[in-house]
Amino acid sequence: MRFWHKILLAVLVLFIAALDVSVVMVLKKSWQLNMASERKRAASEQLLITNSIYENLESNRFRGMSLNPELLVSVTQSYGQHYRKQGIGLELRENGRLLYPIEDGVSPGQEETRAAQEEHIMTLAMPLPAPYQHLELVYKRDISGLYAQQEELNRFFVMINWIVGPLLVVLLYLLIRHLTKPLKLLSETTKTIAEGDYSKRVELNSRDEFGELAFNFNKMATVIEQRMSDLAGMAEDKQRMVDNLAHELRTPLTSMQGFAELLTTANIDQDDQVKAGRYILSETVRLKNLAFKLLDLSVLRHQPLVLAEVDVASLFDTVAQTEQQRVRDNGLLLEMNSSIPAVWGDADLLAALLVNLIENAIPVSRPGQTIRVLAYQQDGEGVLEVQDSGSGMTEEQSRRAFEPFYRADSSRSRAYGHAGLGLSLCRQIAEAHQGRVELQSAPGEGTSIRLFLSSTL
Repeated sequence: MRFWHKILLAVLVLFIAALDVSVVMVLKKSWQLNMASERKRAASEQLLITNSIYENLESNRFRGMSLNPELLVSVTQSYGQHYRKQGIGLELRENGRLLYPIEDGVSPGQEETRAAQEEHIMTLAMPLPAPYQHLELVYKRDISGLYAQQEELNRFFVMINWIVGPLLVVLLYLLIRHLTKPLKLLSETTKTIAEGDYSKRVELNSRDEFGELAFNFNKMATVIEQRMSDLAGMAEDKQRMVDNLAHELRTPLTSMQGFAELLTTANIDQDDQVKAGRYILSETVRLKNLAFKLLDLSVLRHQPLVLAEVDVASLFDTVAQTEQQRVRDNGLLLEMNSSIPAVWGDADLLAALLVNLIENAIPVSRPGQTIRVLAYQQDGEGVLEVQDSGSGMTEEQSRRAFEPFYRADSSRSRAYGHAGLGLSLCRQIAEAHQGRVELQSAPGEGTSIRLFLSSTL
């Protein structure tokens, strides 16, 4: 049974039960008030008749008349005939013996009819005042009209029930279907989301509790959609990283295995041995660099960064000591200029960023060209920039440059032992500093990569 069915049945049963109980109580109270009014009226009339008979008997007694049964019957009969026209019957009893009216022989059928009529007759008995207390006047009033009125009200109530019941069912159906429409929308939306469509939202413009529920549900769905999108992106990144890592490891390991087997199993001359050893050494260096880069990426993901004042001159000295010889070996020049004294950041990570950018610039630069490292302020932000005048990159290469394991020139990167993780590491260093990295490049015009830090000193 659906929820709106339960509400419809519950409200219908409770409403009809409450209506019936209320009407029955009203009818009962009305009956009690009418009966009390009739009793009061009957008691008043009985008292009046009793006093009238008493005064009549007293008048006859003062005139010296004997109060025999015939006189009592005669006096009572005169009042009985008068009040009979008003639906009132009188009886006079002497010590429990009926004097008036005189009973005739009654057949069994007439007895049953009289018994049925007695049910709708109000009977009151009262003794006459002294010295006639041995006489009792019985007052009988026909209230069948009151019973008929009550029965008419009962029939009217039953008719109202038959009319109001179906009408109430229709109205409650329409009302409850309207009120539970938001629940239907929520149910359909949750079903759609459960099937994988996280973009579905509840379209409900209401200011009541259902509107608030729909608003919160949509917020929850938005968060879930974002989380699922993030999880899908992370899963895709992890899978791409695993695929690229497997690809990166397969070639050097296969080559190293082949040269190692050559060195241990074949008779080769000294030059071939040196050549094989150098190749194994170069591939070992590249695998070592790959391992270090992956370790750095892992540390940046899980370790919070504490920022401190970093002296730009000391930072440039550290980078120069690390890269100067490598730059010279490739016939290049390294130029460093700074117009700001210091920046906020982590000295080791900023040095790693500059070293990675310089190492990326070396393979694409020709002998005699200059790699420039700059530090300056722009729009209130500290900027660290590395420029080269090398081969540059296309728009597609620039867009993918920060992807892990991506190499714009794979042959040149392999020759220098690069694994395609340098710029990815630089982007994570920038994110750890709550900064951003911008890359500008054009084919044949070189590349400029800038790190924007939040503030300078």
